[in-house]
Amino acid sequence: MRLKPEQLGQHLQQGLKPFYIVSGDDPLLSQEINDQLRAAAKAQGFDEREVHHVDNSFDWGNFLESANALSLFAERKVHELRIDNGKPGDKGSKALLSLLEQPNPDNVFVLILPRIDKGTQNSKWFKAIEKVGAFIAHWPIERHQLPGWIQNRLRQQGMRAETDALTVLAERTDGNLLAAAQEVEKLKMLGLETIRLEDVDDNIGDASRYDVFALSEAALKGDSARSLHIIDVLQGEGMNALQPLAIMANEVRQLHSLVQLRDMGTPVDQAFKTMKINWPKKQSQLKAAMGRHTLSSLTECLQICRQIDVVSKGLGQDDPWRLMSLLVIKLCSLKAFSAKAV
Repeated sequence: MRLKPEQLGQHLQQGLKPFYIVSGDDPLLSQEINDQLRAAAKAQGFDEREVHHVDNSFDWGNFLESANALSLFAERKVHELRIDNGKPGDKGSKALLSLLEQPNPDNVFVLILPRIDKGTQNSKWFKAIEKVGAFIAHWPIERHQLPGWIQNRLRQQGMRAETDALTVLAERTDGNLLAAAQEVEKLKMLGLETIRLEDVDDNIGDASRYDVFALSEAALKGDSARSLHIIDVLQGEGMNALQPLAIMANEVRQLHSLVQLRDMGTPVDQAFKTMKINWPKKQSQLKAAMGRHTLSSLTECLQICRQIDVVSKGLGQDDPWRLMSLLVIKLCSLKAFSAKAV
């Protein structure tokens, strides 16, 4: 069966399944789902917990022996298998299927995975587990969802925030869900029922955290203000400009090829197939950027990428982060300062 995270509490009131698959990339959401599972398991007599970190050297044979061991004095146990690449491999798949064939009622198994693709969801081991257990996928909180998520979090603590306070709180924790949860806890300690803008200004710093993928997403969407803020954060964290350049240059090359195909008369959907870009969210971002660009403007973006590469390697006099700002402004289709000096 498939469960949404918000359905888990009601599901656990009806008893535990022998298998759970928790999948997603946000550490806070994953942690909170697992906390719910552990608490429910403990309440139902599963007092022991074993955490297994599965990698290429993991001994599935030993794991099976331990999981299948029956004893009059055995404790009921929760086995957490953390599989960082989301794929148990051939040996792991066979081991999981073996556990399903010979279930031990003293065990509950929780597989903790990153976000998994359709191929994994169509695998034999996954389908077998889904029949007897539950699959819980959690998705990142999008930027436009963050104020609502924070407001719900505040409501659970008996608080509420005024609109302007909520907006600023979301901006200061954008891209960092764990920080947002921590700031709610901090506000709770103030003993306030209604959070006002001055409360946020006085007590909440800028805890926003981004990665290079957030930068490319903002630039493709044409959000110049957010793009430039992310650049400030990445630069402030001491990141080398070559790291975001690798992602940004790839985005520009993809856009350049897509626009070239479009200009040759290829339908956009066919262009995506040709480029093997199948993720709908990514297609939507690229479509938005394609609507703002010509082959000429994207050629200019590629030239800026080359300039960033040169100066990041110490072969020019310009500031690579200044050029990165120029690149995102160009991708957002806004007029910008000159990039000639390198």
